[in-house]
Amino acid sequence: MGLQEDRTMEINKVAFVGCGALGIMYGSQFIKELGAQNVCFIADEARIERYAQTGFYANDVLQDFRFVTPDAQTGPADLVIFVVKSYALADALPLAKNQVGKDTIILSFMNGIQSEGVIATAYGPDKVITSMVAGMDATRAGNAVHYVHSGYVGFGPTEGTDPEDLESLCRFFGRVHLPYELDEDIRKTMWWKFMLNSGVNQTSALLRAPYGLFQTCTYAQNLMMMAMREVFEVSKKLGIGLDEDDIGRAIDILNELAPEGMTSMCQDVEAGRPTEVDIFAGSTMELGAQLGVDVPVSTFLFNALKALECR
Repeated sequence: MGLQEDRTMEINKVAFVGCGALGIMYGSQFIKELGAQNVCFIADEARIERYAQTGFYANDVLQDFRFVTPDAQTGPADLVIFVVKSYALADALPLAKNQVGKDTIILSFMNGIQSEGVIATAYGPDKVITSMVAGMDATRAGNAVHYVHSGYVGFGPTEGTDPEDLESLCRFFGRVHLPYELDEDIRKTMWWKFMLNSGVNQTSALLRAPYGLFQTCTYAQNLMMMAMREVFEVSKKLGIGLDEDDIGRAIDILNELAPEGMTSMCQDVEAGRPTEVDIFAGSTMELGAQLGVDVPVSTFLFNALKALECR
């Protein structure tokens, strides 16, 4: 009998789809370990031309980012990370076509609980590992990102996940010094983050407030908690398994963030961009209607943030 082939892959080449705050922050971290030649950002020619004129800065350091077009024949990446806004995912999906090969692992560092399914429809469920990031406080102003905490990434198995892909990810995140957690109940953790974001992202966008307000102001905390509680009640109907300790853990994460930092939704409102309210309050409203759970706070937040987008 021959020796069994070792299929465990080392992740050396990484491609990002999206160059927002998280893309810049994590791209800069990965380059330190992998080298600029092994980290790329996929973008169309017009965007690449604009990016070349300004460059990108992470904590005031100009980054040596490499950009490739969707048609570039650079060979598949070992890891592709989608980090775009939810409303941009449909247009972003085909950008990665030449970076996804037979053994490529795909992660989504996007908000919400739906992006993995969308990506899996395009590239196959066997390539997509369910994941989330939390605990970061990156704030973007133009082409510059500042952060104190880069957070951590959680990922774990779902039906059909290859355990060797999980092992490869563990080794990779250890190499690039990004804290990680191999989570056997990643579905529950995804909902925990969804609950946290539904609370702080939306209310911070409405109040145009940094994390510090939610760390010190009872009224802001109350509003955030009401939104979180609605997601909590929906999750109970679905049997997700969230409990009171998970609410406390969300508050603990929030209290560790830089007080001057802002959520991505708050930054979107400040910049006059569309928000991701559809995947937060919109999803909660839809699930609430299906499950018979009243969600008046989410309904208010949905309409209030949509009104801000109309201005």
